[in-house]
Amino acid sequence: MIWVFKTTIKSKVQVRKVAPILNELVLPEGKWNVDLEDCDKILRIENAVTLINESYIIAQLKASGYCVEVLND
Repeated sequence: MIWVFKTTIKSKVQVRKVAPILNELVLPEGKWNVDLEDCDKILRIENAVTLINESYIIAQLKASGYCVEVLND
């Protein structure tokens, strides 16, 4: 499964703050990255495990103080 989100994560420091949350979400074989160069600060999550969904990801990041929304094609 691949999810793409628009976020308010704006710096490497903020990426490091959410890294533990994202690492937990993608265990054991998934990966994630935040494109700080993109105007939408794109978060891309790839994960073979489908136990999580978009709503759960959004809730976890919002609880950390970031605005997150699904980026549609």
